[in-house]
Amino acid sequence: MDEATARALIEDHFEWAGKDEVRASEIYADDAVIEFPQSGERLRGKANIIAFRTAYPADVTFEMHRIIGCDHLWVNEYTIRYNKEKPHKVVGIMEFRDGRVFRERLYINEPWEPPAWRAQWVELMTEKDQRGERADRT
Repeated sequence: MDEATARALIEDHFEWAGKDEVRASEIYADDAVIEFPQSGERLRGKANIIAFRTAYPADVTFEMHRIIGCDHLWVNEYTIRYNKEKPHKVVGIMEFRDGRVFRERLYINEPWEPPAWRAQWVELMTEKDQRGERADRT
């Protein structure tokens, strides 16, 4: 899949996610699987994906930060908010087959305060850095 097509499909997906789950789910193959490794759950089939997301008991919003990939493998970095509350950082890995996502793995994390013991080795990232908007600095 060429880059322009993949980006357009992903951008359209996130434009409609949380607003119109049928439209947002056009990106998925009928036999698509979404996996949540942290909870050990798997959604199997486009119909179940739509039903799950339509029934979700919270208002969900997305802020896309970065889309990177090539051919059939694409990685999305974004922030998700449930009921406009605390942001959760997400990395989603989408695998495409015949122009549709057949497998997606979602890693969702709550932010945490960095522990003081490691301050001597790290630098704090700016908000832009955290969103992937700036390249690494040396």
